[in-house]
This record gives sequence, structure tokens and C-alpha cells, in this order.
Amino acid sequence: MYERVKQEIELLKRKYPDIVHGEQLNWVLIPRFALPTGLFSKPVSKLLFTLPAGYPNTGIDNFFVDADLRLSNGSTAPGFNHGANSSSGTAPIDGDWGWFSWHPHEWRPAVTIEGGDNLGSFLHSVHLCLQGQEIT
Repeated sequence: MYERVKQEIELLKRKYPDIVHGEQLNWVLIPRFALPTGLFSKPVSKLLFTLPAGYPNTGIDNFFVDADLRLSNGSTAPGFNHGANSSSGTAPIDGDWGWFSWHPHEWRPAVTIEGGDNLGSFLHSVHLCLQGQEIT
């Protein structure tokens, strides 16, 4: 898993050059993740997610964002929860976190990065979640 995740993180650095990850590659932090225009109270948030022990065969579940993230009208987004303890575990980095209960419907692992789902496709699903869409 280590080499695979390392390669995937290198690919993500093209879009997110300030990406940070755990020493064991078991979590990923994007310090300035762009949020959908006009939907939230601010344009960017920290985005943090953990990789399950079985990754890439096991898909990623849930993600953390800034605790003060709200919709542009001030309300709480659907699926948003306060705190650093998600249903899939505690945020691995100290901070003021909130988290989205997000479970992509289908996870299609493959031997090669480009052959199936990966960190990039998970981030694509995060964008859809933040836009209020579901993926199939």
C-alpha cells in the first residue's frame, strides 16, 4: 500500500502542491481546498481524510473540514457534523474540525492507479458532496 499511496500523492501534488501527509501515509491534508463558488461562507477550507488499512481495496469514508464551515446562508450543510470524531475515526491532526458523513456509493479498486478509484477520484466525489450531489 505504501508505494501505491506515495505515487497517488505525487499525482495530487500537481493540483495541490501544498498537500501534507502522515509519515505512514495514513492521512492526507490539503491546507487550502477550494470550495464550490457561492455555496459556502468562505472560499476555502482545510480538507483532511484518513486512509483505511485496506486501501486501495477499501474505500475512504468521511472527510474533515474547518469546524466553522457553513453554507452561505449561515446554516449547516447536510451531512456536516461538529467535532474531530467521525464515524470512521478521530482526526489524526489536532485542530478545530467538523466532518462530513460521506460514503461514496461505489468504490472500484484496481491494481493500477488509473484503472480504478484512487485518491483523485475520492477528491472528485468530495467536490460532488460539497455541491450537494450524489455519485453513482
